[in-house]
Amino acid sequence: MLEVAQQGAKIRILEDCWLALAGGDFCSRFASGTAMPFVAGQILEFDQKAAGLYAYLALPGGFKTERWLGSASMDLRNGMGNPIRNGSRLLAQQSQPNASIQSVARRISSVPQEHIPHGYAHFTLHPGPQFNSFSRDTQQQFIASKWTVSSRSDRTGYRLEGASLDVPESIASEPVLQGSFQIPGNGQPIVTLHDGPTVGGYAKIAVLAAKDLDRFVQCAPGTQLTFSWLK
Repeated sequence: MLEVAQQGAKIRILEDCWLALAGGDFCSRFASGTAMPFVAGQILEFDQKAAGLYAYLALPGGFKTERWLGSASMDLRNGMGNPIRNGSRLLAQQSQPNASIQSVARRISSVPQEHIPHGYAHFTLHPGPQFNSFSRDTQQQFIASKWTVSSRSDRTGYRLEGASLDVPESIASEPVLQGSFQIPGNGQPIVTLHDGPTVGGYAKIAVLAAKDLDRFVQCAPGTQLTFSWLK
């Protein structure tokens, strides 16, 4: 599976194949949540400023690539996997699609628009492990404020811009869950994501509801966010 970010990508199809697309909806000729056949010479452009931040492109059998510990994932920051550059060729594990693909493709439905944030999104939260370390005023300020996803966000964590929260004393480093809202010294939340650290020493005022995590990571920089406590 190939992860494609919203900043754009252009992919030329070299052989006839079936492809499936999920996640963000920003390819003008290929709707997210669908599978369809392509012929050699066609070009896919991920150039629309539409909904979502990441799209996921897959083909039968997957891509042929170097594997680390059994995984085909790439982590540029830690030097794992082969980076994809301009002109890179991605090979398929199998040359002929399975005969059942057409019947499966007919059963795939497009992604409901409300599942992919576009400009604004609302999410539900659990109180974090250090919730009671924050003053009542700070708790209310956090949940009542509007926040903006910063351009300095990445797969490690999303930085939120908005009200500056009062920060309690530092805590001893402890395990950090995905979706944790850590509050560093500047009072601006950092939401830990999939490539984030497993431990941290910032107080955590909230944790994103598990059902919202996949939708949250589709929030592009500039997306306006509001929150409420899960009831």
